[in-house]
Amino acid sequence: MKKRKLIVCLVLLIVVLVGMVISGFAFYETKSDLVYKEVYVEAGTSQCDVSEFLKRPEKTAKFTKDSKFDVLVPGDYDLKIQWDMPVFGRQTEQTVLHVQDTVAPKVTLTKDSIDMYTTASAPTLTDLVDTIDDVTNCTIDFEKEYDFTKEGQFDITVVVTDAGGNETKCSVPCKVIEDTTPPEIKGVEPLVISQGDAVSFKKNVEVVDDYDDNPTLEVDNSGVNVDKRGVYTVKYIAKDAAGNESEVSTTVKIISAKISAATEEVVYAKADEILADIITPGMTQLQQARAVFDWVVKNITYSETAGIDDVLSAAYKGMFNRIGDCTVKQKTAEVMLNRLGIKNMEIEKIRDTRGHYWLLIDVGEGWYHYDPNLQLDGTLIFYWHDADLWEYSNAHKNTHNYDPSKYPHIQ
Repeated sequence: MKKRKLIVCLVLLIVVLVGMVISGFAFYETKSDLVYKEVYVEAGTSQCDVSEFLKRPEKTAKFTKDSKFDVLVPGDYDLKIQWDMPVFGRQTEQTVLHVQDTVAPKVTLTKDSIDMYTTASAPTLTDLVDTIDDVTNCTIDFEKEYDFTKEGQFDITVVVTDAGGNETKCSVPCKVIEDTTPPEIKGVEPLVISQGDAVSFKKNVEVVDDYDDNPTLEVDNSGVNVDKRGVYTVKYIAKDAAGNESEVSTTVKIISAKISAATEEVVYAKADEILADIITPGMTQLQQARAVFDWVVKNITYSETAGIDDVLSAAYKGMFNRIGDCTVKQKTAEVMLNRLGIKNMEIEKIRDTRGHYWLLIDVGEGWYHYDPNLQLDGTLIFYWHDADLWEYSNAHKNTHNYDPSKYPHIQ
């Protein structure tokens, strides 16, 4: 009887063990169905962890160390997932991650339209594209080649392609203008400025253009020294958006500041005082002119730095300070000759490295040269014929070279 019970117990034990084995295999089969064979995600997905690959939760599941993927880069990634099982230990399943990019880039352009000139640089992609919104790296290109050197109107199309091959096309209308007419500079006139005074070279100057509403204007006054008397050249350069350029030049005469004390009353009174000493009754106008000439030459010390341009101020300096350059001497003589009623006019040398001024006088015999300056070689030019002055000037480095067309006939 005991033997029989033992056999029965063994049989039951075997049945239980077999059942457990069968159950274990069934459990394994269930567990082996834990991982999806394929998973699809959109590129740029913020989270893509192992739970996305499991059909049901499994705390021990994780990717193997050699399972690598990048959700920002479209493509197919072969992955492995491991987890732990009772009895059977660590299990591994293979899966495939498909990173897809199905969303086209969002693109904004910098401009709604383009107006340009045939001479301008062609717009670049960087000039046209403002922003690109996409999770992947994108390429940018023109849809086709465009000719920006010929006048016309057309649409420029920009094509933006992301890593998944999705394209976005954006177009902007373009107008190409042929402009060959340079801008016009208006209002440029010769300027006269006192030494040290502030000056606005662009005052009353404007630039107009047939296409460009805002052409540029540059002033080259680099050669002007507002602290030094003289005549300088100023250049005005205008340029429009098409690259057309025009240039106008003028002169800037820097004169010395007026002497406040040099009023007509003071200057004329001093001139009359001097004339009373050098003019005697019965003198002819020619003799009077010579007396003025001699007084200026002998009494005004030459100084190139003591010049002044205003007639009254120059005569004041010549008669009171007894110093000055050729301008001071010429204008002092001019005031005295005017007080005597002797016709005279200023004459100017054609300016080269330096300028020079003297007078023409007419005492009833026509115009003659009258230069109340002692020349460097000691020569005195009083009442000279024109031919004599030209001969002297040509022999002395053009000291009195002038433009005859600006003056009356000289004897």
